[in-house]
Amino acid sequence: MEDFGIIIACCEHDYFLAKGCCASIRHFLGDVPICLIVDGTFSTSALEKTYGVRVINHQTVSHKVLKQRSFGWGLTKMIAFWESPWTNFLVLDADTMIWGNILKYANFQDYDAIIDIPRYEHTDAAINKYFFDIQGIETHFPNFNWRAHRASYFCTGTFFAKRNLFSLYEYVEILDFTAAHPEIFKFGGEMGFLNFMLFRAADEARIRLGHQPMQLLVPDFDQKDLRNRFAIAETGSVLQDNNEAVVIHWCGDKPMSFSSKVYVEPMTFSRRKFMRDESNKSGIAAEVVLKMEDCQRYFYMYKNKIRRKLGSIVTPK
Repeated sequence: MEDFGIIIACCEHDYFLAKGCCASIRHFLGDVPICLIVDGTFSTSALEKTYGVRVINHQTVSHKVLKQRSFGWGLTKMIAFWESPWTNFLVLDADTMIWGNILKYANFQDYDAIIDIPRYEHTDAAINKYFFDIQGIETHFPNFNWRAHRASYFCTGTFFAKRNLFSLYEYVEILDFTAAHPEIFKFGGEMGFLNFMLFRAADEARIRLGHQPMQLLVPDFDQKDLRNRFAIAETGSVLQDNNEAVVIHWCGDKPMSFSSKVYVEPMTFSRRKFMRDESNKSGIAAEVVLKMEDCQRYFYMYKNKIRRKLGSIVTPK
């Protein structure tokens, strides 16, 4: 596919998963170009050298407003809409991996963006929690028919899109609105307002929006079912169906190698693949690295929990 690449948004504490994500791309899709949009100052040289990954970060982003206002959880990936190295792209969260030929959904001739089809229609309570405050949307955007898309609001961990799908001015308007009305898109990040932007633009015939069953949210499935569907043999993935093509997304508990809360084997295999590709590391040496990366992730999580806890303590006057 010409003028196309895959963009992964990551920060320091999920970079170890981004390496597994990139390895899954190489495993299933070959040499498709990859770009990281990086929030932070940590080294990404391992991915750059191993897979020829390009990097966009605070220093290299072109637009001043993006440099100042679009780094951080949920916002980093939005940079892709204006600074993607390619006209057409696929965005992935770092806590995802490719399984099968996901590019079969990349129909840019008929669509400007292709998004996931959710497994279920969202209730009002779910829309209020994950996407936007319904009453607030009705108040501030009375022409937006939010009910028409009840069955289509999606987790934005993966989507296909074209560069400059939205004007930068429209994005800044949304950022300003969110800052003035934090209660509207209260889940945080981009999920609520990106869904709003996409469906509003489609309703106004400004974009052509396609829908495909392209994302699997791990918390929605039983571990036994996932183990059968995404089996891992010693030599790698076992496709139960040659037509299977999906992005596996650990949008809840993360797939640390020793976690028992979720099915982690596909990501663990991909992380091991990266180490083999990078430095021919395997066996005990690879397992040590996996555990060290997992421990660093846990340290980051608990450090932030303690920081938030201490911040909530009010010292009596």
